[in-house]
Amino acid sequence: MKKGALFILILLMIDQITKHLAKAFITLSDPDIVWIPHMLHLAYRENRGASGSMLQDQQFLFMIVTIIALAMFGYLFLEVDFKLKKTYSWAVILFIAGTLGNAIDRALLGYVIDFLHYPFLDLILNLFNTSNFYNNFADLYLSLGIVLFAIDLFFFETKRKKETTHDHV
Repeated sequence: MKKGALFILILLMIDQITKHLAKAFITLSDPDIVWIPHMLHLAYRENRGASGSMLQDQQFLFMIVTIIALAMFGYLFLEVDFKLKKTYSWAVILFIAGTLGNAIDRALLGYVIDFLHYPFLDLILNLFNTSNFYNNFADLYLSLGIVLFAIDLFFFETKRKKETTHDHV
């Protein structure tokens, strides 16, 4: 548990520091800063909505969803075990760090700071009317957490259940 809490704190610090660096050094009027052509651009954005700027200015809804999500992730955190459930543990840690990172922005600023843009995704996202997709490290944590959680659920959890069943026979 202590190790998990330390990882959450480190990830949260990375998220908050990078957001504040973006706010300090990139302005809303700046065009995208090309870091890796066609792959990764940096640009400062204030997102008052959810992913892809959906649900603009629904702060009360975000607060309720965040509280529910943190309660669920807190419950999952009780099962964090880096020896027996490494993938699961990282998924839960990423869920908590990502949720807290964006919640801190919403609580203190009234919006989430986004600054990462992936131009190679624009063509695909335009098919869904979701262009100009920007995000931050908290969003990356949440996305990676979903992938790791799915991997754990579909591959490792079944294996653990089989081992547990086999041990009891």
